[in-house]
Amino acid sequence: MALTEIAAETDETKDKVFVFEVDDVEYTYDKPTITGAQIMQIAGINPSDGLVQILPDGTRKTIAPDETVRLVPGAQFKRRPRFKRG
Repeated sequence: MALTEIAAETDETKDKVFVFEVDDVEYTYDKPTITGAQIMQIAGINPSDGLVQILPDGTRKTIAPDETVRLVPGAQFKRRPRFKRG
């Protein structure tokens, strides 16, 4: 990314608030990108539980703690489901 693109992105997002949901609870963040670890910390999810993103088409994508996610309108995440035998 060119330096001018970074500056333009910073100017555009300077005073914006980015909204995302985790397990149907709404959170705000002041930057357009966030890591999986930051999302889990904000939402109080233990990193060992894991995180999935619900994509606009309804599919799910596992988000690693070190993965950077762009916060788009309607961004939704869930604690990764645990399956129990029984």
